[in-house]
Amino acid sequence: MDNIKYIALPNAEINIKQIHDARKIVDDAFAAGYFTNHLNEINCAWVALDGDKVVGWAAVCIDDFYPLTCVLRCIVVHPDYRGKGIGKRLTEERLKYLTKQGCSIVFSYAWIRPNGDCMSCKNLENFGFRLVEQLHDYYSETRSVCKYCSGNCNCIARLYVKSLV
Repeated sequence: MDNIKYIALPNAEINIKQIHDARKIVDDAFAAGYFTNHLNEINCAWVALDGDKVVGWAAVCIDDFYPLTCVLRCIVVHPDYRGKGIGKRLTEERLKYLTKQGCSIVFSYAWIRPNGDCMSCKNLENFGFRLVEQLHDYYSETRSVCKYCSGNCNCIARLYVKSLV
């Protein structure tokens, strides 16, 4: 989409309003657990804006102990904007950033809902990520409520990996 702006936000520039706007894109149980557990790990995030409306958000983490190992964290696109290339562009921006940072291995987790839907699996696979394993109950520690599981979350995560070298 031509009118969408993509802005990189180093950790120090990630602010409460942007986080609040990103949380509105996905259900609060997922977002609250994610942001509570991973916000302090984020090195850089990207916001997709349509005017001043946040329509996409994505982040990366670079491991402190293994700086060549990086993780694509949380990518969300507003339901009204899905299928328009925003997720693809956010992933492109993150991979370019990680390449410039000297990362050689990138991991990502994809959320599999109980009905089998996975919005990020195809995106990751299109960028050359390969499936490593499925992790059952991966989200149970960060989601006390899941609108798909009616209680503690027992959704599956898929762990993907990609080499940048």
